[in-house]
Amino acid sequence: MSEHIVCSVDEVKSGRGKKVVIDGEEIALFKVDDEICAVSNMCPHQKFQKLHDGMFENGVVTCPMHGWSYDVRTGISTNASGKLKTYTTGIKNGKILLEIDPMNY
Repeated sequence: MSEHIVCSVDEVKSGRGKKVVIDGEEIALFKVDDEICAVSNMCPHQKFQKLHDGMFENGVVTCPMHGWSYDVRTGISTNASGKLKTYTTGIKNGKILLEIDPMNY
């Protein structure tokens, strides 16, 4: 596992996603209560990379392209099939850390 500092906690606003890029991989960050959740920014439906811009409410993000929705805590779709890749997050000194498994990346 490798750990990456991606941004400060303050940069992830309630009700909105934030896109970060690690080694060319787009990852969307969301704040759910006091937890930071990280998922692939790519909707598996048609490989559209704009989940960070989707409507976000009650821990669920909706892809702005075709309306597929996902629980950002689990990555599981709430209204269709498919699952987003999820990442383990942590917070240290006000910064968000992402754990990346190079074998599953």
